[in-house]
Amino acid sequence: MSPGISIAMIHKLPLPSDLPAVTIVGAGKLGKAVAAVWEERGGSIAKLVTAGQTWEPKGLVFEATQPEAAPENLARCIRARIPVVTGTTGWLDQLPEMLDMSQKERSTVFYSTNFSPGIHAMNAIAKHAVDIFGQIPGYQPRIQEVHHVEKKDAPSGTALTLAQLMKQRGWNQDTAIESIREGEVMGLHSLVWDSEHDAVVLQHEAKSRIGFAKGAVWALCWTWQRHAQAEFGLYTMTDLFKT
Repeated sequence: MSPGISIAMIHKLPLPSDLPAVTIVGAGKLGKAVAAVWEERGGSIAKLVTAGQTWEPKGLVFEATQPEAAPENLARCIRARIPVVTGTTGWLDQLPEMLDMSQKERSTVFYSTNFSPGIHAMNAIAKHAVDIFGQIPGYQPRIQEVHHVEKKDAPSGTALTLAQLMKQRGWNQDTAIESIREGEVMGLHSLVWDSEHDAVVLQHEAKSRIGFAKGAVWALCWTWQRHAQAEFGLYTMTDLFKT
């Protein structure tokens, strides 16, 4: 894996206007938001694929469909050696196969459970919190995630990623995750370090899908750059933003 980028280097990524037209596979809320930001920044959309439509991997692909469809969509792009970015969650048990395939086929895949730069910042802070609270007796972490009633997977991929990052940092106990589905909540994730006498809360609240879309556009530009430089493999937001 190559080094990631600093916040300052985001402005040095290739522009959407300099990249191939993007095929958006999945014309849901996220797909449409990504298409809008991509075009706003000068990029072209080859096709906005709705359910049941035929499509072929060309140029650059953004995939945001359903867990049961995502692995085959990604495999199609890998076999065609077309760089692809996906925001679909709920299929990550198949990551080892995707990693193996991307390396064998010399192609590039980028996946994220959440494209928000703010979530990336929260994850980075949470990893440092493990170092601190791991030295203070009496504190136990728990995660709560709240989403709109239409979200099918629970816990959210973002919450699972957060728990995984904490374990990788050295927290050797399972972290409880509470999932709530209500109303039109865009996305609310809280990491609580609880004790008998107080609680410390780290929280991220999504206000609109534009933040996700902007992060996805960065991911598309970064993934194209990796692919063009023959740095093939499977990448995440952690690779994009090295800390």
